[in-house]
Amino acid sequence: MTEQPERSTEPEHTPGYAAQTNIATDVIAYLLAGPLLFGGLGFLLDRWLELTFFVVIGLLAGMALSMYVIWNRYGTS
Repeated sequence: MTEQPERSTEPEHTPGYAAQTNIATDVIAYLLAGPLLFGGLGFLLDRWLELTFFVVIGLLAGMALSMYVIWNRYGTS
């Protein structure tokens, strides 16, 4: 049996770009994905239940959760 080489725990970087560029694009993706996902779910709940406040709750919850994920992932190092 052949031994597998150890995998690096550091993220792969695109040649010619700084590591901060990858972190910045990840953070922007988190900031957009959270509110869009939870806001979309709130919108669907609003349409289904014929209410008007789940979109706002979804947007706020999505932003709070994405900020928490960013802080947990990048702010604790």
